[in-house]
Amino acid sequence: MSLNLDPLLDEKFILTISQIFPEFLDKNLGVYAAREAFGPSKNEGFCYENCTSVEFKGEAEGRLFLAMDGYTKLKLLPKIARSFHIDPTIRSHAASIMLEFANQICAELISEMKLGRFEIDILPPENLNHKLVPVDLEHYRQYILIYFLKDESAKQYLGRIYLILLMKKY
Repeated sequence: MSLNLDPLLDEKFILTISQIFPEFLDKNLGVYAAREAFGPSKNEGFCYENCTSVEFKGEAEGRLFLAMDGYTKLKLLPKIARSFHIDPTIRSHAASIMLEFANQICAELISEMKLGRFEIDILPPENLNHKLVPVDLEHYRQYILIYFLKDESAKQYLGRIYLILLMKKY
């Protein structure tokens, strides 16, 4: 049976993201991520102050977008930079730090999916900051997961992260 016909494929991706994303943030940044909302979306496009896309291809095809507003990026960037052992005060590194952060999250997702015997590879991340991203609803199913971020040790609200998953229809 072809995996392209698996009716639960999208659900497998969403459940896997729902599991690995909070664990990834906790393990690497010490940040608590509570899922506020998730579900299918019919948005014809979106635009965020900070948005990174990682495309994946293989038995399942689609794109994962990691999006946030400026406040969230401002709060998270120093934590992400420290986890990469980079000086967060060097402004020129900000875009590449966020690209690598999204790439690592997607790599975790793909690693988990490969454990489930899916043959999938990721392409290099793409910076889509301040760009209108159209969504072709005829060819893609869209899901959005919204996470509330909090630094438990500093008792500080860090903002929200939006994970947008586009899965190619077959």
